[in-house]
Amino acid sequence: MTFLIFNKHSLKITAFLISLIFIGSCKKETVRQPVYAQKEVTIEYKISPYKNVITGGDIIYTDENGVVTVADKRTLPFSRKFKRNIKRSAILSLGIIAEYAGSVKMEILVDDQVVSTLISNSMLSKKEMIRYTITLPQE
Repeated sequence: MTFLIFNKHSLKITAFLISLIFIGSCKKETVRQPVYAQKEVTIEYKISPYKNVITGGDIIYTDENGVVTVADKRTLPFSRKFKRNIKRSAILSLGIIAEYAGSVKMEILVDDQVVSTLISNSMLSKKEMIRYTITLPQE
């Protein structure tokens, strides 16, 4: 009888020790999110008449908060300059819905360097839009 009690007791102790070892050896894996530094850049949009003078229209652009904004009934030339913190990348869009037929020259500048230029190769007519999108990679 004593032999069976000893075995049951030692089995409980052994099981308890094994469970402690098992629980102690299991470490929670921490998932590390990559940390990206933010970079402040100066963004400037420019739209100017190119041929068959367009006097103005609705300007569409991505603002300093990354929101697509519509500036109604603006005269050309149009320019908008602001600073924006960029994390990883950003999409910059620029467009116009022209009031009259003609061609425009659009430029996107980042830190005073032209990163994109678009000269419309077709005659814009009322309620047509051109748009250029650029992605800025994180440095």
